[in-house]
Amino acid sequence: MYTLGALLLLALVLSSVTNVVDSILGTVGLAGVIKKLPIIGANWNLIVSILLVWVLNELGGDIALAWWNTSGWDTWLHVVVTGAIVYGMVPVKDAVVSMVGKGLRA
Repeated sequence: MYTLGALLLLALVLSSVTNVVDSILGTVGLAGVIKKLPIIGANWNLIVSILLVWVLNELGGDIALAWWNTSGWDTWLHVVVTGAIVYGMVPVKDAVVSMVGKGLRA
């Protein structure tokens, strides 16, 4: 249960971080350049999600190592998979926020 809450919280943080990164890149004038790159532009939010998990791990969070017990994996693989899971949780986060919003209006 706590894992779901943590993933939803990370998806919420990812949405905020993505907005800030896109805003900074737009101000600097690099947003258009990055979006035009074939592989990077199409997967930009996934890349930001992986970088978010990596930064949080570097700050001592051990986020990528806490979800499952796979001792044979390298740390970078944990970071990439956890970043992909967080990116995949964004639609779930949107559904939960919508559900809570509808519940509060009823």
